[in-house]
Amino acid sequence: MLDQVSKMNQLQALFLHSIELGKLSHAYLFLGSDQRAAQTLVALIAGKILHEDPQNDVFQNGNLVKIDLLPEKKTLSVEQMRSLRDIFAERSDDPQIAVIMHADQMTDSAANSILKFIEEPYDNQFIFLLGTHFSQILPTILSRVQLIKIPQASDHEISQQLINQGIQADEAIFVSKISRSIKQAKDLLTDGFAINLKRAIDQWLDAILLNDEKAFAFVQTDLLPFVDNADHQAIFALALSAELEMRLEMSCDLTRAMVFDTWLAIAQRSKFNVSWQLILESFTLEALRIMDGTKELSNK
Repeated sequence: MLDQVSKMNQLQALFLHSIELGKLSHAYLFLGSDQRAAQTLVALIAGKILHEDPQNDVFQNGNLVKIDLLPEKKTLSVEQMRSLRDIFAERSDDPQIAVIMHADQMTDSAANSILKFIEEPYDNQFIFLLGTHFSQILPTILSRVQLIKIPQASDHEISQQLINQGIQADEAIFVSKISRSIKQAKDLLTDGFAINLKRAIDQWLDAILLNDEKAFAFVQTDLLPFVDNADHQAIFALALSAELEMRLEMSCDLTRAMVFDTWLAIAQRSKFNVSWQLILESFTLEALRIMDGTKELSNK
């Protein structure tokens, strides 16, 4: 089975060949969790189209317009899309490229405002959209673009790369389970975030499985800094699930299975407007009661 690097190399070769033959389509959606890999591929394609020196940053080329989320904004606005449309309204003798980052975070009105531009560009205009979530792309957009799925690195690939860089095996395996790409894995290792997260979760779970009531206080004193924003909360949920799963594999007994199922049930509350302190404290209390045999598995 080909790894992510081999698959990306194949994609690169395919696109370069299409450009040489003059058969490149005018609109593509690059979809996948590894957006760094997607952006690298788009940069290669754009550089070839614009005859840009590979050593240069193609995103600085005047014939390429990149649209991205504005600071503190969660969606691409209709104003941004209209601005892009206006820039490409006139024919140019030179190739022109529009790159839309986070295309799955366009408002419906923003997406609808560029449908005609996507469908009827001038001959030397190209539009590249990048996104993570297929379900958040409007069908009207999907019907007008060529969909390219970006390969995702497997847990094994990520952990192996980390081990090769000197990370301890157990820590590398842990980080690979909470990362979608080697880039994210490396980011999580920056300033010791992932390693400190693993150690905090390990200490907390050790206390829970020993039926130590200090586990409840541990939530506020040691865990809350790891769930201070939405991104960290998502990572924490993955990390806790991964640690519980690994512990269950090492010792498959009924109480550990019940604790794991309790977390999976309580984790659903994170989808609603519930504080993470409440989520973690609720799990701790229910897990402790499972460990001392005073409570059956909650159906809540």
